[in-house]
Amino acid sequence: MPIPIPKRPSGYRLGSSNAPIQIEMFFDLECPFSRKGWQTILKVFKAYDAQTIYLILQPMTLGNHRQSWDATKAAIVVAQDNTEKFVDFVSYLFDHQPEFANEAFKDKTQTDWHNLLADYAVDSNLWSDQEKFIRLLNSEEIYNQARIPARFAALQGVWSTPTFFINGAQTTDLSSQSSLQDWQDKINSLL
Repeated sequence: MPIPIPKRPSGYRLGSSNAPIQIEMFFDLECPFSRKGWQTILKVFKAYDAQTIYLILQPMTLGNHRQSWDATKAAIVVAQDNTEKFVDFVSYLFDHQPEFANEAFKDKTQTDWHNLLADYAVDSNLWSDQEKFIRLLNSEEIYNQARIPARFAALQGVWSTPTFFINGAQTTDLSSQSSLQDWQDKINSLL
């Protein structure tokens, strides 16, 4: 089934689209490797000016992470197409990841998870109305928005997280274990 044409390009973007280095990160909000990669990729972005790095952040859900789908939808709700809010809320969720990982949440319900996500949204100071948050979280509009990066990931052949692309090519020598210096060595060799 083809991806419906989205209202805007898939993912959340930081920097200049004319930057010589474009980094695209596919990540899962429940994946501990994505958490580590997220922390590093934000350091990479901050180490360069916005005219050098164009960062595209693509949330996706792996099948073995049952809380990730709703966490992705929650980030979309909070962001409301605002990349800075998206980055702040995803960072907040990654900071709280041990509280909702599979083992920690195995005896909880989806309603428990939605209520916790609403609490997170308010606690992060990025949202104020919990009832509206839950209504949007369960809306068809947010569901459809969350499907787009997931389908885009499948088209790109992404099956694990985090997965990184530099200038459209998947990088196999950089991973969640790579340091800021590893990234700088790679980027600087391309500049």
